[in-house]
Amino acid sequence: MKNSTATLSLAGLAAGAVYLLTRSGRGDADWGKRRKKPFKPGAGKEVEEDKAREYARAYKNKYKHNTSSNYCNKSIIQQILEPKECAGLRIYRVLDADNREHGHGIVLVGVDLNGNDLLPGKRLAAKYLLAASYEKCPENCDGNQLTN
Repeated sequence: MKNSTATLSLAGLAAGAVYLLTRSGRGDADWGKRRKKPFKPGAGKEVEEDKAREYARAYKNKYKHNTSSNYCNKSIIQQILEPKECAGLRIYRVLDADNREHGHGIVLVGVDLNGNDLLPGKRLAAKYLLAASYEKCPENCDGNQLTN
């Protein structure tokens, strides 16, 4: 009887751990919709202003205390996109190490046609750049029109 009780307890603990590991802490509104899909180098498309405003406001309403946008200058973006194998841009949402100096920001990295990040340390033949920006809204966003 003790063995079966211990076995049931361990099974319950394992099931709980699996549930917690797979469902919590993701911080992603699309978590339940995720499946491994092939990389699409042509991802991204033009969006109408009204639709963009709707998306931005929906995010701001759902995540009231989150950063709603970040800014990065054109020059560094062009430098990231410059290598011929760069097919696009990946934007990582980041926090500084102690979340005191900058808080929420972004890191921009070039991406090749296979979906691989083009990191400076990976290949010596090309000059790959990364960029970070902590210029964000609501702290500095007088020009932010999509959520106003």
